[in-house]
Amino acid sequence: MPQQALTLAALADFSTLEGLLKNEGLDALIAALEQLQSQTPPESYAQREGGPRVAARALRVLLRALALDKAFLRAHPESLFQCLYNRLRWFDAPDAAAHFVAGAPEAQVWRLAEHWRQQWASPGRAPWVESLRPLPGPLEGDDRFFAHDAQVLSAAYSPSGARLATGTWEDGRNVHVWDVATGTCIQTMAGHEGEVRSVAWSPDGTRLASGSRGHDARIWDVETGALLHALTGQEGQVTSVAFSPDGRWLAAANLGWLVRLVDVATGQVVRTLKGHQQSVLAVAFHPSGRWLATGASDNTARVWDLETGTQVARIPTISSVGSVAFSPDGAWLALTDLDGIVRVATQDWKREPGVTGQGPYSGVSWVDDSRLGVLAFNRVEVLDARSGDVLRTRPYLSDGHQRSAAFHPAGKHFALTAANGRLLIGDLEETPSPTLLALQNPVDHLWGQPEGARGVARLRQAALTFDTAGREHTVPHDYREAALVPWKVSPDGVLLARPLMYLGERPDRPGIQLIDTRSLEPIHTLAASPKGPAEKSVIATRLPMAFSPDGQLLAAFIQEGAVHVWRVSDGALVHTLRGPREPAAIVDFTPDGTFVVSGYERSARVLVHEARSGTRVIDTTALLHPAPAYAAAAQAPCIALGRTSGEVELCELPGGAQRVLRVAGAPVIGLGLSDDGSLVAACCMDKRVRLLDSRRGVVLHELPHPALAYAVAVGDEVVVTQADDMRTRVFDLATGALLVTLDGCAPPEDVVRRRYWETLGDGPVAYHRQQEHSPFVHFHDAMEEILILREGLVLGRGRTERDLLYVLKLHDPA
Repeated sequence: MPQQALTLAALADFSTLEGLLKNEGLDALIAALEQLQSQTPPESYAQREGGPRVAARALRVLLRALALDKAFLRAHPESLFQCLYNRLRWFDAPDAAAHFVAGAPEAQVWRLAEHWRQQWASPGRAPWVESLRPLPGPLEGDDRFFAHDAQVLSAAYSPSGARLATGTWEDGRNVHVWDVATGTCIQTMAGHEGEVRSVAWSPDGTRLASGSRGHDARIWDVETGALLHALTGQEGQVTSVAFSPDGRWLAAANLGWLVRLVDVATGQVVRTLKGHQQSVLAVAFHPSGRWLATGASDNTARVWDLETGTQVARIPTISSVGSVAFSPDGAWLALTDLDGIVRVATQDWKREPGVTGQGPYSGVSWVDDSRLGVLAFNRVEVLDARSGDVLRTRPYLSDGHQRSAAFHPAGKHFALTAANGRLLIGDLEETPSPTLLALQNPVDHLWGQPEGARGVARLRQAALTFDTAGREHTVPHDYREAALVPWKVSPDGVLLARPLMYLGERPDRPGIQLIDTRSLEPIHTLAASPKGPAEKSVIATRLPMAFSPDGQLLAAFIQEGAVHVWRVSDGALVHTLRGPREPAAIVDFTPDGTFVVSGYERSARVLVHEARSGTRVIDTTALLHPAPAYAAAAQAPCIALGRTSGEVELCELPGGAQRVLRVAGAPVIGLGLSDDGSLVAACCMDKRVRLLDSRRGVVLHELPHPALAYAVAVGDEVVVTQADDMRTRVFDLATGALLVTLDGCAPPEDVVRRRYWETLGDGPVAYHRQQEHSPFVHFHDAMEEILILREGLVLGRGRTERDLLYVLKLHDPA
């Protein structure tokens, strides 16, 4: 469709947008929408017979949605419907309100998205991924987010405002420089071993200073990223850094009660300021360069003459002073106090009576000679410096962590740090988009079985259970819960097994709580026998456990020296399977459910007991660290164990007959067995994977890897490996030839056995069908972790959107 033919009413037909993208490209589609927006009055709307009303506001939302997913759409233009539907469907729908701090005004944009879905549901359409929860990213307002891989602790605009520096909690690469206009990270400096608590620009914008928890300050060349000076060996964490107005000096404050004055040209300390009686938290130079103001946790701010190093003023406060700032004209010093902002006249260093604003504030800076930018725990404000009146305010939802704010030199925009790595670039004059609640309660872990009936998402503040339709329920909290110890879900999804740190009795001992997923009520608490004098409970940080395949038994390690087996129906203890008095690395059932396998890392022992009688049938050794080298045949009574000697031990069940195969001269760290047990694949420390005939002990193929393969699975026609170079490789079972190398990690067992599986890497998630090596659909975010349940229900832990919980549905016409 030519651009000039695009009308508001035409947007009701999704093929209009689809045709523009296909025939003219993404940029032409965006240009056509922008042109239509410029020609459309803000309050107008259009409607075709039988279609939804399309308001002008929908154009703004549509353009923002395209902007958010522009990079993804360039690579995957077939995802246009997926991207737009997942954004617009949640914009103002009635059921979206529960997911936001405050709902958006009605605009009926969601009705347009649902109308598109009806059109997309026609036969022959492409597969797509539906988000069953709202996606992050503002569809209105001027907010933007700069994503980091860890908590952002500090930020500073360059003198021109064109660039922004950030300091983070990342290991090593934790100082970043961003282009404000494009949101692109243009420089990353590596060197600090601790989190970066402060960043500051030189007056000419060519140098950047940073101070970290690693007791050091550093000076960098912004253009090249080169380290110019490392000021190591400070008396404590470096809390604040600042350049003098002429760029000659750098002041660095630390928790050791001192401030160092450094020559920027040489990196040498030229003066040390002593006098504070507790940690120094903030520094700021007077515009003349003559004085330096410092704030500390000793409830004082102090002013120093830099020529002599003497203290010229001591300003008492009622709380720690975490921020100090001089006005551009040099007439005033502002500092934070418990009740608000204190102003001090620099003419005589006298404190003005009272305070400005409605504190407490954790940060203060001057926007200009008459306005202050301040940060409170739930809002950013601009104050009239003299009257204290609030001129502008921008609320935000606290994330429970200390935050800092930087103000653009023009005063309209601000940058707000965040614990989730999403630095907010906000507009003080714009109404912000509603805050997504999921951003405030990130997910730590996902638990459940692939293709299972139910999954668990462990959030920081709650635990949610999901069925295959995406319905969620909150599991009631129990104060005895063992934090971050994995839960288990029964094969039929009816029961949850929740580890408990203790049972509320003396002496303390851990246990397992069985919860009915329909009522969410506990039905049994499983425990070991009370401890004898020679027995002790394990520390509840590792409680390996497993349901039997039929869901009738649960085996777990909760007491040193034994694995316990309970009957699920009544919670009765069935067996106490004795073993070494040390922590267990694995507890599992064989695929047919007739045996319990337990492994002990310290002694490298593996035990196999009959589930029915409790009789021990195997006691042998295997490599169990850093991960167990263990595999079980799905349809044959056989398990395989790897050893540091480069051997594989095959154990036949039920008799326990054992055979040892010599595989390599290097430790065997990963194993895979064919369904019938006739083939065994072994990952070895020599970066090779060997496929053997398990009955004859003959090596059939040797599969060299450029990186170390640590997991392997044997399918009907392929061998799949996963390696530490973030690659998944698929080999032909018959010939050993490499068929494909996939960017990203995929669990080999999922590749050969699951209906759907995924590859995870630095980019968008790629979803695959069984036996297909090319993805059939993508999703725009990168993920740290994914669990795919039955019916294509996906739980994901975000990587780009750090630790965000995604609930997705794979729509597969095939």
